[in-house]
Amino acid sequence: MRYQHIVIAVDLNGDNSKLLQKGAALASACDAKLSLIHVEIHHAPYYASLGLQTHHYSGEVPLEVKTRKQLTDLALRSSYPIPDVIMVSGELVPALRKEIKAHGIDLLIFGHHHDMWSNLFSATRQAINNLDVDLLVIPLQMESEVL
Repeated sequence: MRYQHIVIAVDLNGDNSKLLQKGAALASACDAKLSLIHVEIHHAPYYASLGLQTHHYSGEVPLEVKTRKQLTDLALRSSYPIPDVIMVSGELVPALRKEIKAHGIDLLIFGHHHDMWSNLFSATRQAINNLDVDLLVIPLQMESEVL
């Protein structure tokens, strides 16, 4: 099978270089379009269930403008052209389903940390269990795990 549109799901709080490298290599081998997607997930229900308060962004630059700049800067660091960055907000699986259909995505690349929070609130597990598209899950190390 030859992929035509590969999308890397990125978390703007972490290091995405490994995901970029793997996505670029695979897109190059398949001569596929490569894009980035960032889903601004509404975490409020999770934090409320733990008895924690949510943090609200209050910077001078609107969050959407800041996020688009971060995604564009990340796309420019890729060794393979990334013409599109996709920004959406909402619940992860419905947002991804919508974008998969709208953009003809046939492979979604996720990173996964092996820590307590990732095991409790795994976006990757949600995607694996609920999306009808090929997924590539790449293990990521936390900064404290890097030697």
